[in-house]
Order: sequence, then C-alpha cells, then structure tokens
Amino acid sequence: MKPIVILAPVALALLAACGKDTDTADKPAAVDHASMDHSGHDMGGEAKPELTEAQAAYKAVNDKMHTGMADIPADADVAFMQGMLAHHQGAVEMSEVALKYAKDEKARDLAARVIAAQKAEIAEMEAWLKAREAK
Repeated sequence: MKPIVILAPVALALLAACGKDTDTADKPAAVDHASMDHSGHDMGGEAKPELTEAQAAYKAVNDKMHTGMADIPADADVAFMQGMLAHHQGAVEMSEVALKYAKDEKARDLAARVIAAQKAEIAEMEAWLKAREAK
C-alpha cells in the first residue's frame, strides 16, 4: 500500500480536529459573517471580475443582509427575530432588484409576492422586538 493512502485518513482527522473549537465558553455570540468564506455558495463558475449592474445590485443586497444577520444576541428569541428581520429585509431588497432587472413575468410576479409577504412578517417582527425593547 502506498504511504499517501495510509496517511490520507490521518491527515483528514488532524484537519478536522484543528477546525473544532472546544472552548466556546469565552467566545462572544456575535459572528462577523461578512468575513466568512462563502465559496460554498458559488452559483456556478468562477467569480467574474466585472459584475453587471444587476449582479452588483444583488451582491450589495446580499452583503447588507449578511452584515445585518451577523450580530447574534445571547437571547435566543431576540436572536431569531433580529436575524430573521435582516433576512426578510434582504428578501424584500432582492425582490426589488428583481423587479428592476428581471424580464420573466413569473420571476417578477414572485418578486412582487415576496415583497408583500415579507413586509407583513417584517412588521410583525418589528412589533415583537419593540414590545420587548429589543430593537
């Protein structure tokens, strides 16, 4: 058997162990999501150096949404509401970009429906947060 084949499982185990964070008690809850590697979210092909106007608009919305979701409070209920609020606002803004650039009527119709549905839920989450003085 070749040495590489024998060492491969050992190397994988070491890499996995290095990635584990065993002492989380002293770690803050907030995560800088914008600095994380999002390469696993690639939507096909390599990154293009020049973005179209629509791509740049979608990227700006995505970056803003992830920044809004990065501050995670210790209170699980508040964390859910604040995270979902940023997520829903991102969906509204992404849908607005779609209405500006999309040509397909089904895509445009779905974007309009997303805006209506998400705005209603945004209002509900904002009211929940306000009632708890959490926003």
